[in-house]
Amino acid sequence: MKILYLDCFSGISGDMLLGAFIDAGLDERLLLDLPRKLNLPQVKLEIKKVNKAGLQATKTDVIYPQEHVHRHLTDIEQIIDKGDIPADVKTLAKRIFTRLAEAEAEVHGTTPYKIHFHEVGALDAIIDITGTAMAFLSLGISKVYNSPISVGGGMVQIAHGFFPVPAPATACLLSGFEIKHGPVNKELVTPTGAAILSVLTENSEETVPPYVIKKTGYGAGTQDLEGMPNVLRIVIGTTEEKYYVDEKVELSFNVDDMNPQLFPNLITLLLEAGAADAFVTSVIMKKGRPGFLFTTIYDEKFEKKILKIIFDETTTIGIRKKKLNRIKLKRELSKITTSFGVIAVKKIIYPDGSSKTLPEYEECKRISVETNQPLKIIQDKLITELNFEVK
Repeated sequence: MKILYLDCFSGISGDMLLGAFIDAGLDERLLLDLPRKLNLPQVKLEIKKVNKAGLQATKTDVIYPQEHVHRHLTDIEQIIDKGDIPADVKTLAKRIFTRLAEAEAEVHGTTPYKIHFHEVGALDAIIDITGTAMAFLSLGISKVYNSPISVGGGMVQIAHGFFPVPAPATACLLSGFEIKHGPVNKELVTPTGAAILSVLTENSEETVPPYVIKKTGYGAGTQDLEGMPNVLRIVIGTTEEKYYVDEKVELSFNVDDMNPQLFPNLITLLLEAGAADAFVTSVIMKKGRPGFLFTTIYDEKFEKKILKIIFDETTTIGIRKKKLNRIKLKRELSKITTSFGVIAVKKIIYPDGSSKTLPEYEECKRISVETNQPLKIIQDKLITELNFEVK
């Protein structure tokens, strides 16, 4: 399996990603021809080698005439849809722009399709995002991991005025990621870079598996920083692991004085807060009293939120904690066309290379309601259809 590791020790942006992909060996002609394929003849992409604090890196610059246009999400989707580029590239690029629009909408209290894109609606952002989608898919990468993200510090001027770093939309997009302030008082993560990161990694909680380095690339940013290179390092590697192993924390506690009707709400709150799992088991406690054992498993970065929910929502006054490793089969998320339309599925890959594809529960539930058929019937039909092989 081919993986991509994003080393964000000096932030991340769209142009840094493009430069890093080219530096790692991507055929630059794929990107140089992109403006023409997007029907943007006024745009030109320049690629050059630069030196950043003694480190050679690849710099990409999108050259275009000054604009006074603030595009909506619909305008950008139309540009991408009319482009002469593969369908999967269009889909990924639009997902990234939609994520951007959702973040901007949340910050400004409106809806994604009402948002006026300012900086991120410019032609350079369109090239950066679409180019990154094309590079990522061209390289056949299966999984993306990232380091803790250095966001910088100080204040930054955006279309709406001066704001603290990270800018509001950037902070929204980095929700759930581990970040570090500094090491300089400058903006190191752009909204474009944060949106790409959030979509490519899907906010993965998995630790990086052992892998063999195949390519390393350095993409240069626009800033010259004292004592450190303003670059994004990417590492492309391969792993032959048959299982995923990740580190988690397990919390558990016993209660015998709590209304069990409250447990479903507690489970929901914990899962929404980032827990990987949460469940309740009936137990016999000391002196023969019936009670409940509650267990939740999560990534350590969510611990503060997890603990607050447990102490707020339960009667426990003490919790057991231990670290554990989970061994998981490989799985791939995708969308597949079925007799019920396009649905989200999960492909489970076994150690011997065989696989099984399962429909997501929420998709089955939706189809059940739409077709007025029992949920079990829909699940059985889809599982059979997804795993049918022509002999």
